[in-house]
Order: sequence, then C-alpha cells, then structure tokens
Amino acid sequence: MESINFTERVTPGVKICRRDDLYTFSAVAKPSADWTKYTSIVITSWCTGSTQFNCFLYSTNKNIEMVKATLSRKRSNHGRPKHCACQYTCNLDNEYHQIKGYLTQVGLSPLKDIKEDSCPQINKYIYPTRQSGKMAICSKMAYGSQEPIKLIEWFEYNRLMGVDRIITMVQLINRDAYKVLKYYNKTGLLDMDIFPSPLPGIDIKKNANCKIKDRTSCFKEFSQEELKDLPWRHFRRSSPQGEHDQMVALDHCQEKLQGYAFVANVDFDEFIVQSNLRNIKEYFNDTILPKYQNAAGFTLNHSYFLANWGISGDGFLQMTQYTQRVDPRYVNYKNVYIPSRTASTTTHELTPKSGFRRIYLKKHHIVVHHYRTCPPVAYWKNCMNFTRYEDKKMLKIRKVMEERALNVKRELGIT
Repeated sequence: MESINFTERVTPGVKICRRDDLYTFSAVAKPSADWTKYTSIVITSWCTGSTQFNCFLYSTNKNIEMVKATLSRKRSNHGRPKHCACQYTCNLDNEYHQIKGYLTQVGLSPLKDIKEDSCPQINKYIYPTRQSGKMAICSKMAYGSQEPIKLIEWFEYNRLMGVDRIITMVQLINRDAYKVLKYYNKTGLLDMDIFPSPLPGIDIKKNANCKIKDRTSCFKEFSQEELKDLPWRHFRRSSPQGEHDQMVALDHCQEKLQGYAFVANVDFDEFIVQSNLRNIKEYFNDTILPKYQNAAGFTLNHSYFLANWGISGDGFLQMTQYTQRVDPRYVNYKNVYIPSRTASTTTHELTPKSGFRRIYLKKHHIVVHHYRTCPPVAYWKNCMNFTRYEDKKMLKIRKVMEERALNVKRELGIT
C-alpha cells in the first residue's frame, strides 16, 4: 500500500467525465460477517476491455493511499454490449480504513498517480447499516413515460405491506412521475439514485436534449405525453446493452441493501401478494423463513392480469380494475432474497452462497401480481385465448388503497 501526503485538504467531487474503458456508478463498503468493521469497497461500474486499475482511498486525515483494484465481477458479454456491468473491489487491510467514516471517497485510475489522470473515476463512499428484520425492494430503473397514479398505487401498496426501503435508479422520465418519486424520497421510503443521463456510450446531442451537466433538465421538461413515443434506443431497455444497464442497477442494489433481512427485485407493475393479504414483511419473517431455515432466497410464481382482456372490475386503481388473471405460473418469476446468504442476483435468478439454497414457492400462497399487456414473444401469441381466472382478493384493500392514493394525488396537485 502506497501513501501520498498532501499539504492541502483533498476534496474531490464525483466526476462527470467518461473514460472509454470505465464509468463508475457507486462505491459501497462491504462489512464483515459480524458487522464490526468494513473489509473492502465494492465499486459498481460499466467497463470494457481488461484494463488494470488502482484504487485511491481518500481519508479524513487528508491522505490518499493506493491499493490494487481487483475485477471481482464482470457480467457475461453475451450479445456484445459496448459496456459490460462489472464490479471492482478494493481490499481494506489497514485497521483505520475499516472504521466507518474514516474513508470518504475512492478513485479508480490505471495510473499510479491519480493527480495525473485527466478523467479519474471518483465516488463518495456509501456505508450500509444493518437493518435486522427489515425488507427492501430494488425496482431497478425508472425511465420513459410512467403514469403517476400507477406509481402512487405501487408505492402505497408496498408501504401497506411493510416494505421499509425502496431503491430505484432514475434516468429520463416524465415530470409528473418524477414528482411522485421525489415525494416518496422525502418520506424516507425511496432512495432515488440518479443514473447517468445519457448512459455511457450514447452521444449526448442525440439523447433527447438531456444535458449531462444539468441532469435536472431530464425531469423538468417532458410530460408523459411527450415521452410516450420516445424511441427505445434512448433507454437501451430491450438491447444487450440494456440488460447490462439493469445489471448495474441490481449490483448497486445488492451492495447498498446488504444490511436488510429481505430484498425483492420487482418492477413498478409487479406486486408481491400473499393470499390473505398479510403484511409481506411479517409473512417472510414469521412464516416463510422459519420453514426454510437454510434459504438464500425465494422464487415467486407470476399471476398475469392482462390489460388486453379489458377492464373487468371498476375504480381507478389497476388492482381493482383488472380482476382476471392467468393461472400463476413459473415464467418471468421474481425473487425475494436474503442478502447475507446470496452471492449474486439477476432480474430472474439468484445464486446462493455455500450452505444455502434457493427455495421455489410453488404452492401459490404468495405470488407476484403482474399488471401489463401480453408480452410480445412467441409464448404469449395466443394470450387472448388463455383460460381466465377471476381473482378479486385485492378488493379487500380497495378502500384503504384508494384513500391513500387520493391523499397523495391531492398533496402533489396531480390530476
């Protein structure tokens, strides 16, 4: 480990610059098993090639120390994305470095002197804390045209079901939807982390006039109507690169939420529902986990409520408008995982750590309600002829959910 002394205090900010081979998103401290110290820093990034980087550790005593960075994870480059989702690890062998708050920022550079780097990748540390018994959700990315009332419904449902924290990475999104996200951020429920916009590898001038140096313009200038026909290429959602963008989001969530008892990877149109509408956090804590004591996580079947079939209920919430579904099935399943027992996650998979296993909850006492149109893939081409099952369980919480949603709409002035 090399130490560099400075006569003036070093206070680098998070750099808005882009290397061809690396763009770092976050730096999160990794705790020991007993949470008494922090043993490493995990930097979640987009990267390309095999450049060797060094970690530059900025401390509160005005020093910078250098250690070698280890490429600890690089997602498969299937489809040949321009930038792969990857993670670098900086090991903390010094006992002072392992104390929370002693290190404030970390920089990655291929050089041995970060002062000589014209585009250093510098991030402030995030120190996760232990949240025993609590539940969080990673909703990956918020982007494009989102209906504010549907977002409100989703957030209020998860609040009702005991979810303690939600993380989403915000890209280009319509202004009323952004207003909803800011509201839940102020309540303390939502961590609204801003994805770079445009994303790495995209020409700034072609990205819907969204200036990288003024990210707030991405949220102020566009209505839902103006964004609804924006081409997919601005978000890369359905491309190989888009899959890696999502992996960056999931890797960031896994590090930032590592202190929680349970973390669910679900999107804004997906609701985790227990058959008797029990609080899902309590259900996992007192019913599911005691039954499967060596579980790393739980895979939930999907109940699709297809908008193509038309409105079968009433009200203004999708959970009461759509009361017909397909039979819960093991397709596009989602997971609720235990961070301390899980090595890695993707949108649909999880890899347990040694000694633990993935549990498939196939008895349908807890599933994901997915409100959407028929997916545009071969399996769903005959979806209009699928057998329909009536499911009105969500009507049991209609009154409380409508009251909650209307209160938020009024507070935000959304019509």
